[in-house]
Amino acid sequence: MSPGSRFHPTHVERSGSFTLPMAIRHAFPLFTPEGERAWVAGWDPEYLHPDHPSIAAGTVFRTAHQGEETLWLVLDYDPHTWTARYCRVTPGSRMGTVAVQCEAAGEGETVVRVSYSLTSLTAAGNAVLHALTPAAYAKMMEEWRELILASPGAEE
Repeated sequence: MSPGSRFHPTHVERSGSFTLPMAIRHAFPLFTPEGERAWVAGWDPEYLHPDHPSIAAGTVFRTAHQGEETLWLVLDYDPHTWTARYCRVTPGSRMGTVAVQCEAAGEGETVVRVSYSLTSLTAAGNAVLHALTPAAYAKMMEEWRELILASPGAEE
């Protein structure tokens, strides 16, 4: 590869938040591999280690979602501090971390803060990350909120 044609990765960090009209004990589990089944169409994690649903640090699972395969590693899941962190790798595209922090916001409300830190692995990954503008990320957060509110059991 010549110096002029060298791949230049893109790195983005995005954070956003939304409020859910539910107690934190109901909101926080929605951001687990199993919890996302309730509100993400087509979300079907395949557990690689251990080979059954788990939220323990070190859990590895795979998803095929929106035409992409992504490998996930649970870094932390702490229901005492209402925080979860995941490493994610979409081969041939991008890798990084996803962090979720929930905070009680009064009686029956939860503020959910989601932070992504992603680096592209290829030119295709650059395209994905260039499209993840602050406005696109804010729209994604609003879509997450709407999907959760429309899911079964959201009234809890």
